[in-house]
Amino acid sequence: MMHKVLIIDDEPWSRQVIRALGLWESLELKVVGEAEDGTAALQLIEELQPHIVVTDMRMPGVDGVELLQALSERFPLLKIIVMSGYDDFVYMKQAIQSRAADYLLKPINPEDLNAALAKCIRELEDTEAILNTSWRTPLAFADTHVLDQYHDYREQVFGYLLELNIQAVQHIFEKLGPFLESMLLHSHDRNILVKFGHDFILMLEEFVAENEIGFEHIWSEGNRDSLMTARWQSVSEAIGDISQFYGDAIKAMVQIRKDRKHLDLNEVKAHIDHYYQDPISLETIAQHFFISKEHLSRSFKVFTGENMSDYMIRKRMEKAKGLIVEQGLAIKHVAQMTGYADIAYFYRVFKKYYGFTPGQLRKDD
Repeated sequence: MMHKVLIIDDEPWSRQVIRALGLWESLELKVVGEAEDGTAALQLIEELQPHIVVTDMRMPGVDGVELLQALSERFPLLKIIVMSGYDDFVYMKQAIQSRAADYLLKPINPEDLNAALAKCIRELEDTEAILNTSWRTPLAFADTHVLDQYHDYREQVFGYLLELNIQAVQHIFEKLGPFLESMLLHSHDRNILVKFGHDFILMLEEFVAENEIGFEHIWSEGNRDSLMTARWQSVSEAIGDISQFYGDAIKAMVQIRKDRKHLDLNEVKAHIDHYYQDPISLETIAQHFFISKEHLSRSFKVFTGENMSDYMIRKRMEKAKGLIVEQGLAIKHVAQMTGYADIAYFYRVFKKYYGFTPGQLRKDD
């Protein structure tokens, strides 16, 4: 599959450099457009539906921080590669918070750029492997642009379903309303609403099954069957029913996770691996998994052979050392980027872990 890339930078020469450095053909990528500011970028993303954006952070209008926030909220499956300078710590922090795939320092190194693009492709393929099963095949619209739009809505719903984010899922269904209205106006297929309903019901059922949650905990058989045989008279009626169906399912899944006696330690470990650069703690992790701190701490030690606090410190210290040695970042920035708001405390933890201070590490390098 050819993946689409959008380049965002207010300097034309900088966009040309990215075009020149990328191994587009060998990576099976296609640059579908360029934008010179965040406002234009958001519009082009809506129109072109790229899979990857490569964006600078210093731009007029909607700047990089605002753009990343908007992309994170509106396009959860979009892969983002951020470009900026050494001194733009605020931007780097926002890139991390927005789960950017990579952060490249200017001037751009071609190996770093292509490694970041390859990483994005791997992540996209992993997502597509999940999405690209038979039950997730979108409705067959003749117009490829319409098909892409519909597929994008489905991917957004699925992305927020993974997060059990009920508000975001229902917001996407609201956006689907005008899209379906347009389809009814321009299509001869009078069964679009039925096909739409079946498509999203099957997607949700498969998700529930993959998470090993019994259907009986979420819907009665009658409720499900009534939806599968429904003949909606309007888009608003169809959207309302399906949105409610998803809302009930997400609420039930959240409650089931709260009530579960079994703690999935692999899930806990994956959570720490993903968020250790944020100021998480035993307490916040316990709250996230609806379990006591004491039980979580004991279970994690048995599972990994390592105390949770020691595990988080190791992850953070390894990351901190890399940021100091490989990227040459200021130590106060390294502290913040590895979850330490208090730089003095970061110094103490670092010295205790390595036996020398961050400053000594830089001198020895």
